[in-house]
Amino acid sequence: MAASGAPRQGRCLAGAPDYLPPMPDLVPLDLCLARALGGIAPVAPVLLDPPMACGHVVAADVVVPRDLPAASEALRAGVAVAALDLVGAAPASPVMLGAAVRVRPGAALPPGMDAVLPEDGIDGPPGLPEAIRPASPGEGVRRAGHDARRGDPILRAGARLGPRHAFIATLAGIEAVAVRRPRVRVAMPDPAQSHMVEATMARLGGLIVAGGAADLVLRPAAGDAARLALAPAETAWLCREGGALVLELPLRFDAMAAALWALGLPAMAALAGARPLTETRPLARKITSTVGMAEVVLLAEDGAAWAPQPAGVVTLAGLAAARAIAIIPPQSEGLPAGATLAAHPLDLPFG
Repeated sequence: MAASGAPRQGRCLAGAPDYLPPMPDLVPLDLCLARALGGIAPVAPVLLDPPMACGHVVAADVVVPRDLPAASEALRAGVAVAALDLVGAAPASPVMLGAAVRVRPGAALPPGMDAVLPEDGIDGPPGLPEAIRPASPGEGVRRAGHDARRGDPILRAGARLGPRHAFIATLAGIEAVAVRRPRVRVAMPDPAQSHMVEATMARLGGLIVAGGAADLVLRPAAGDAARLALAPAETAWLCREGGALVLELPLRFDAMAAALWALGLPAMAALAGARPLTETRPLARKITSTVGMAEVVLLAEDGAAWAPQPAGVVTLAGLAAARAIAIIPPQSEGLPAGATLAAHPLDLPFG
């Protein structure tokens, strides 16, 4: 949709790879993204221990380095036994256990032992334990390789390392994980805006920095002139300035939120080498869209379907209720009820 003669304006430096002279029309979202992100390579990975790597995007597959557990281990407290030695054990015909090896949960079984007999299966005087019931092979035991086999994936490259993945990696004995963590500097004038933007960028795997070099800078939009064919964020812009990406955010909350997802998500995906997740569901009701404008649509849940809010509109109540977000392309007039729509989860867009 044309911008009633308003030229596109921006603060990005003339001569930068994405520079365009003023144009009478709004710039399509896809063109803005292509010019800003074309040729952008993911930032170099760093090696961090799993807890420190938590929250960032992994640069390579994280796999189990060995069978887990490496040896059969006890699931309960008792005496490690060889099950075949206890065939026929009963209170009336106990079986001597000899040098009994008592184990606690998680302890490795001694060689030749394949079961753990609980305390209620043991009798006899002190120092001379006897089995008063049989045991089945594997009873009370987690066998070697039960939890994971060597080479099993913990997390694929391009996904965000979460607390459970970090925990699994630590238990697997992985000392360092390669992650990409783009440096992000936020320069918004309002503390509430700064917190929202910083928290969103951190959720996308960014490392928030107060100064120095940054891979992505987020700052207020330059003026109120419409320049981007994206509702409700017509004054937003993404470009390159020097060696960094610059995302200019409108100050109104609705346009700022829309720009964060429509421009910030692809920018962070490019810098982090991430694979944004999508969730596809049918629409509980139709979406009506304006031809010529890309429009943000917030999606709440309605059973197994998406309940769309009006395209191009972001309200505080709608943002609170939303689970996902989608962009309706400019060539679309909307979607009928029942049509499927792929959307990005708002809370964990990279997993």
